[in-house]
Amino acid sequence: MRKVLEWIKPWFFPDADKKTRLEIDTLNTKNIHYVSLVVGIVQILSLVMFFIINSGSLDSSEVTSVIIRVGLSVVLCIFGFFVSGALLKDSRTVGKHPTGTRVFIGVFIILLMIWSIYVSIYNYVNHQQLLTFYTVELTAVLFVKLKPAFLTPLILCSYIVNYLILSCGYYQGGINLYNYLMLAVLSAAGSMLNYRLTVNYISEKNKAGMLNESLEIIANHDSNTRLQNRYALNQRIPDYVDRDICIAMGDINSFKAINDTCGHRADDDVLKLFSDILLEVFPSECIYRYGGDEFLIIEETDDLDGFLQKFDQINDRFSSAQLAGIQMRLGCSFGCVRLHPMDIAEFFDGLTLADKYLYDEKSKLGLRR
Repeated sequence: MRKVLEWIKPWFFPDADKKTRLEIDTLNTKNIHYVSLVVGIVQILSLVMFFIINSGSLDSSEVTSVIIRVGLSVVLCIFGFFVSGALLKDSRTVGKHPTGTRVFIGVFIILLMIWSIYVSIYNYVNHQQLLTFYTVELTAVLFVKLKPAFLTPLILCSYIVNYLILSCGYYQGGINLYNYLMLAVLSAAGSMLNYRLTVNYISEKNKAGMLNESLEIIANHDSNTRLQNRYALNQRIPDYVDRDICIAMGDINSFKAINDTCGHRADDDVLKLFSDILLEVFPSECIYRYGGDEFLIIEETDDLDGFLQKFDQINDRFSSAQLAGIQMRLGCSFGCVRLHPMDIAEFFDGLTLADKYLYDEKSKLGLRR
């Protein structure tokens, strides 16, 4: 039983963060706004057409009945249209009043279902179909994304109430219980699936958006230092396969201490200085900003000694540099390897080894990464 409950729980209570719930509330409000407008216009036009077609053949009771049924729908549409419009007028309103927004959406759906039951009963008594009721249920499934713990029981209750009223008082012609039950189950399942898919879609979209923002920030920062970023490396890895290359993984010594004592502006100045020195020694296509204060240098050569000498030159140049506002002595460390990778896996093994050598070098100096 416990396993069954654990399987059911995510369907009725899907996880959704605050931003996702806000987007769903806004989407529901927009859907109600536009559906109310369209349905209201259609109802008014249908009322006008009804009176034009049936003019002269309607008695006062029929006129009153039609006006009440359609009029209630129009009033409900006006209510939904203007309240949703007020919520959407300022993009911050829904976020400031999430509970009020959800109460409005829930009340609107409940009133819509009550109206559909009322109209369907009238149509059924007059030997017509339950199309209005089914249409409203379909609208609730397709256009409203409320938590299944609320909407699914509401949909099932509306089917039960509608059936009980019809079967107890107005059983002319009968209802195919099997088909009716299948529609109820499909509507309930559809509401659960719709909400869950919407939550998953919005969550993934937000994650992708955050990743794109992060990449843009990295790219912008790297453009200031005139270096390729880590993600550009992924595009070039195949170029290094089956070639003699030397790889160096390096970073700036005590970079966190510079941050803590001198601030972020000093960070940027140090990173720019370091990248400028790297560019004096290596072509830009050899250098990658790997993350934070870590840099990756890849050169096509089998001369490891010559490769190492270049980093001695870089360290001497960097440690002797003076930057305004920074009293600390600057320094950098590198871990270097030579390899001839035959596939991408071997290339990454080389990166791991260079990173290990960098860690060993920092440890010798009593520094932490």
